[in-house]
Amino acid sequence: MKASLLDPHLGTIIWTLITFVLVLLVLKKWAWPPILAALDEREQSIRDAIDSAEQSRQEAETVLTEHRAKLSAAEDEARQIVAEAREAGEKVRQDIVAQARAESQRTIDQARTSIEGEKRAAITQLRREMADLAVQAAGALIDANLDDEKNRGLVDDLISRIPESN
Repeated sequence: MKASLLDPHLGTIIWTLITFVLVLLVLKKWAWPPILAALDEREQSIRDAIDSAEQSRQEAETVLTEHRAKLSAAEDEARQIVAEAREAGEKVRQDIVAQARAESQRTIDQARTSIEGEKRAAITQLRREMADLAVQAAGALIDANLDDEKNRGLVDDLISRIPESN
């Protein structure tokens, strides 16, 4: 009978076991420590990266919260500035309206004073003209020999006795 490669032999089994144990001892002595150190180092770098990412996330949340607070404060300040500007604008408008009213009242008062002065001047002028007409009429009617100066004095006296009507 011919032996096959797949048939188990006691010598092959023993040499396989010896070879396996020798390879295991060699790997344990020289290969496993660097592999385990590399795995530990990789595990530590992953932990550090996760911790760093968590810290960055917390910092980002803090910055976001601060940003939102600053944005809210800026919005409040903007509203306050707009309200103050409206109040200032309303005050300026009221001041301008008050100044315009005061100016128009001054103009009206000046116009009344001017009209009153012109009215008095016109009445005085009218009285003089009436006096002249009265003197001429009296002179023509009575044909007296009075001079114009005496006639004017008499008429002025008569006019001054006439009550003034406003």
